[in-house]
Amino acid sequence: MRSSRFSLESALLSTVLLIGLSYGATAQAVKPWLIGQIVPLTGPAATVGVRHDRVVKMWADTINKAGGIKGRQVEIVSCNDENRPEKGAACARDMIEKGVVLLLGNTLTASIRAVQPLVKNGPILFVPSPNIMPAADTFVFQVSPSDVHLTESIAAYMRANAAKVIGMVVATDASGEVGVASAREVFPKSNIEVRLARIDLRATDATTQLATVAGKDVPVVYSSYSGAGAITVVKSFRNLGLEQPLIVSYANISESFVDLVKDVRPRRLLGTSVASIVPDLLTDPVLRQRSVDFLDQYRARYSERADMINLGQKIQLDVVESVLNNVADPSNAASVKTYLEATPIQSLQVIKFSPTNHVGLDTSSVAVIELKDGIWTKADPIN
Repeated sequence: MRSSRFSLESALLSTVLLIGLSYGATAQAVKPWLIGQIVPLTGPAATVGVRHDRVVKMWADTINKAGGIKGRQVEIVSCNDENRPEKGAACARDMIEKGVVLLLGNTLTASIRAVQPLVKNGPILFVPSPNIMPAADTFVFQVSPSDVHLTESIAAYMRANAAKVIGMVVATDASGEVGVASAREVFPKSNIEVRLARIDLRATDATTQLATVAGKDVPVVYSSYSGAGAITVVKSFRNLGLEQPLIVSYANISESFVDLVKDVRPRRLLGTSVASIVPDLLTDPVLRQRSVDFLDQYRARYSERADMINLGQKIQLDVVESVLNNVADPSNAASVKTYLEATPIQSLQVIKFSPTNHVGLDTSSVAVIELKDGIWTKADPIN
């Protein structure tokens, strides 16, 4: 009798333990993927940050409505760094402490550089900025073409048009200095003379700088500004009555920018962008359709056309999704690094990293485009 009672108690205890273990395993299985996002949602760079954030929200909603990834929902933890490096670093420390498995550096150059030393042991930091060009021995991966690649696309456009001089207006910040370095590296190789002028980010007039670099013998002017500074350059360009094409930074390939400058638009407004912003430029039908689908989805949700920032973020999130789906432990930065360096990732364009290169796109992914009748399309010749 005692033996029977003991057996019954043991069976009950075992059942309770099994239920507890099962509950614990289930709780662990449904723990969400914690993804950190450092992004400027206020301040001068908010025009960039908000566009990143829109795509992040759309992606997370789509993933979660479809049941998540490996049965786990995606949870985005966002921190507004206001494009202040010290705040960006504080955001990163807080997110690392919270245990994010991957980190999105959706901010500008100076803030990302402040964050980089904090992820030397992980987690993986993805950046859409073209200005970082992370070393291949780090846990930082840049999904966009580099500023050098963007500059090379301008040089190729100028060579095709036998143009030998370019005027360039750059900001006096970290991003501007990256642009200067790229220009000095790229244009001399094509025997293109650069006439350079710098301007403070807070300036409200750029006529002095443009008058210096945009003489009658200069067939093209390039402004590497983004945000409010770019609008200042465009207004001053129009006020001076300049006739040559004005090429603006990739960050300005947006409907919001076009709307802001619609009354002061130059005669010809050009820009640099990943080719997927104009799907017809893509020769691969699968990539072309992916680009069309994303542009349609974005317009359906936000009632406006996706821009270069949006597309760059979509590409970044496709890389994130691939990691979450295919790496057993995405919080293991070394495992993720190995996966990314060995695996081409299909997105709107194909992303390829390697053990010697942590920049996912190159010059072949970039196009010089032109605004025509409110639509960005392949740029016409200079003359």
